[in-house]
Amino acid sequence: MKLIKAARVKSVIFLLLFTASFQLAGQTLSLRVVDANSLRPLPFVNVLFDGQNLGTSTNIDGFFSLNRESADTIWLSYIGYSKQQMAISDLQDGDQISLSPSPVQLCEVEVFPGENPADVIMQRVVANRDRHRPENLDSYRYQSYNKLTFSLDDTSRKEFAASLYEKPDSANLILKKLLEQQDLFLMESVSNKIYQKPQKEKEVVIASRVSGLEDPSFFLLATQLQSFTFYQDYVRLFEKRFLSPVSPNSWTRYLFMLEETLQTSTDDSLFVIRFQPRKNKNFQGLKGILKISSDGYAIESLRVSAADASNDRLQLSVEQAYDKLRSGYWFPKALNSEITVRGLNLPGSGFPASSVNLKALGKTYLSNREVNLSIDRQQFQGPQLNVDPLATHPETAWDTLRSVSLSPNDSLVYQLIDSLGQQNRFDAKMFIVESLADYRLPVGKVDLVLDRMIGLNKLEGLQLGLALETNPKFSRWLSLGAFWRYGLRDKKDKYGGDVRLKLHQKSNASLFFHYENDVREDGAMEFLEQKQPFISRQLDSWYRTNFTYHEMWQAGVVGRLFPSLLTKAYWKDYRLQDPSFVVAGQASQPVDYQLLGVQFRLTFKERLFRRRGEIYSLGSNYPVLHFNYERALRDRSDRPYQAIEFKLSDSYRIRNLGETELVMLGAFRESGGVVNLLASPPSSRPRLLSLDNKTSFATMRVNEFVTDEMLALFFRHNFGSLLFRYKEVRPDILLAFNAGVGSSSYDQQAGFALQYPSISKGYYEAGLLAAKLLRVGLFELGAGAFYRFGPYHLDSFQDNLALKITLDLAI
Repeated sequence: MKLIKAARVKSVIFLLLFTASFQLAGQTLSLRVVDANSLRPLPFVNVLFDGQNLGTSTNIDGFFSLNRESADTIWLSYIGYSKQQMAISDLQDGDQISLSPSPVQLCEVEVFPGENPADVIMQRVVANRDRHRPENLDSYRYQSYNKLTFSLDDTSRKEFAASLYEKPDSANLILKKLLEQQDLFLMESVSNKIYQKPQKEKEVVIASRVSGLEDPSFFLLATQLQSFTFYQDYVRLFEKRFLSPVSPNSWTRYLFMLEETLQTSTDDSLFVIRFQPRKNKNFQGLKGILKISSDGYAIESLRVSAADASNDRLQLSVEQAYDKLRSGYWFPKALNSEITVRGLNLPGSGFPASSVNLKALGKTYLSNREVNLSIDRQQFQGPQLNVDPLATHPETAWDTLRSVSLSPNDSLVYQLIDSLGQQNRFDAKMFIVESLADYRLPVGKVDLVLDRMIGLNKLEGLQLGLALETNPKFSRWLSLGAFWRYGLRDKKDKYGGDVRLKLHQKSNASLFFHYENDVREDGAMEFLEQKQPFISRQLDSWYRTNFTYHEMWQAGVVGRLFPSLLTKAYWKDYRLQDPSFVVAGQASQPVDYQLLGVQFRLTFKERLFRRRGEIYSLGSNYPVLHFNYERALRDRSDRPYQAIEFKLSDSYRIRNLGETELVMLGAFRESGGVVNLLASPPSSRPRLLSLDNKTSFATMRVNEFVTDEMLALFFRHNFGSLLFRYKEVRPDILLAFNAGVGSSSYDQQAGFALQYPSISKGYYEAGLLAAKLLRVGLFELGAGAFYRFGPYHLDSFQDNLALKITLDLAI
């Protein structure tokens, strides 16, 4: 009996062990691979089974899954890291595997034509790239989840935390607790995007959350860090453009090396190719790893960074993952971006060190991807980029929208920063910062309009005053404004007022009334353009001398007839207070006009962003056309007047040669004998040395010439750093050529041609500029020179010469 019981016990134990072993054998493990030093997840690590070429790889977040029955051992290989072998029996579900860095420098080798298999593969990738470009699909749509975090490196975080012990207030206690975590700032957004060939697209942000803030526009940061795919000639990392490794003839500039050939579960080959710029090839290049599938020779994944290591201040790297949809098309599924800014100054932060190292990590996950589907045209109406009014609603179902769950650290960042934001009124302060960027300072329900309160030119001297305009807190439909300004040199008051009534929200159509008693520069052309930076505008206008006092009443309507067409139509009662006349000796007396006019700006394929009820432009990759037409009502004006003006501007990149900018300017005016209303070619030489202006004649004096018919061309080509590349300095080299021709119907008037000559024989100048030579704070300075030649060449060499200073943001 005892033997029988013992046998039963053994049978039960055996059965339990057998069942457990069966369950263990069939268990699926979820594992993650990280950097041994930084614990950063490693994407696209090759995981080979039993040392063979068959296996899997980690996803963009470093995760991979395998079944215990798949193999006895796994081999992990990742370029730049030591290979590692592990027994599956030693692994548990949820384990984290660490790989140790082992830097390897890819050296230039001699590769004879036809002998480099990596080049052959890349040639096939380039041959197939058009079929894999999303913009070549008839249509597509997807939902994207974007997450962007900011953090300090260990040294900066420790120094910052130590400084907070000296000020033990509540805000610093929150900061100290936050610094114990990895991230300092977090933002998330979810958007739906649709696209239809050719170039119709619409993206709507349906959810947005920013730690400490409620402003949804921050989602643009996460979506603008890199190009959507690498199938273009040039790809964007942050604000820099690099030659794509998948551009035509890229193998003549990049060195490609085939590191591994793996077998996928679908029996396709996966080519692991390492690349970097070839020696003695001077271009803005990348380095990194491409994984190419033999199925259509499509990119399966990539991880790249800027090849130029000379800029230690800014480090850029991106990762992308693609997969094949059920429809048979390859499409992006995830994107990572990492930007590290070293030596960043934090003025006013109380930080003890002079600078910190800040890292931004952006992640984008695409879901609900569909291609070549039918999309109703009505869905594309309005701005291309829109924010749903409920995007920041606290009840948003984030758990159903997130592609990855929030970590405990993420939740704590939201909790701490939101608390800090409420205490310090981050939203209010951010609103002030944004308003200042538009030259406004909000004070309750009104804004101080700063660019109308101060100015500088040769006629008025320094101008000081007050300008007010109501903001949306007063009304979203009605805007009231007024200004007063006093010139310290001319000792005269200037003043005016505005009333604007919004008629249509979607098109931003408004009815406006305007009055001013002010000055206007003679010969100037004013288009419907976005505002210039305040400093640049003041530097450009302070040396201008020819102005006319005027009084003006104006009424009209302004808005967008189409998304890319901004239009303004108006009636104007205009009085020139002290005009000059073509006929010499004629008494100067006021001239009255009643005018009808229209202006428009057509920006082809313009990307628009609607925020807080207003429409903002994000620019365009296509030409921009400005047009003005104005005509005096004959029976209600003292003299005839008619003006047609246009400006056409475009820029395009030539592969391996840099970027070209072209601006064509034209004016045709019937001035009725009033000199002040003739057109003057744009000029920017107040003296030998001045600030560079792209769309003006660099060697021409202000109002040196006048015309009533004029055409001008401004050409500029930027080679970037293609021509000169030094370790410490990498200037952008620019060639410029400007030309203009114009005549005046008053050239034959006695004495007029001597006092106001035209450029009927053709005006020409050329220049050479070296930009970004010297970094000063947030700016980079450069220098250059222009020289006048042709019929209007002057006797003195110095008089034909103009020295210029260039000013660029240090990005």
